[in-house]
Amino acid sequence: MKQVFIKPLLLLLVILAGASCDKDEKEIGYDALPQKARQFIAQYFPGAECTRAVRDKDDGTTEYEAWLSDGAELEFDEQGEWTSVDCKFSALPDGILPESIATDIAARYPDAVPYKVEKQPGGYEIDIPGWELYYNYQGTFIRAERDL
Repeated sequence: MKQVFIKPLLLLLVILAGASCDKDEKEIGYDALPQKARQFIAQYFPGAECTRAVRDKDDGTTEYEAWLSDGAELEFDEQGEWTSVDCKFSALPDGILPESIATDIAARYPDAVPYKVEKQPGGYEIDIPGWELYYNYQGTFIRAERDL
């Protein structure tokens, strides 16, 4: 009797899982990244090589991800504007953060080095060792949260 209920339930779950996945992820070559993304990589990571690139289509939007030989992971929107830069093992290259934010971080946390930045609705989330810092797009400090 259990099998009568379990088999149709499993089939329904498989069908629903497949139907809800409107996602298309595809490996692409470096040259298939938007021109603006390639320019960003060349400007801020001139010594690094792109080891992997992916185009991700999800719910009508297209995003790109690039992994560099120095360990950095980058995300770009459809136009090639960066949305996330994660240097993992090193500091963000100078010039990625707006100057006012870089200056404020240096004053508040003189021994810390920003290694990750993400554009969020309304501003930036910036990671330094032990902290997540939030700034609006005008460069005003919003808050700091302990990175647990």
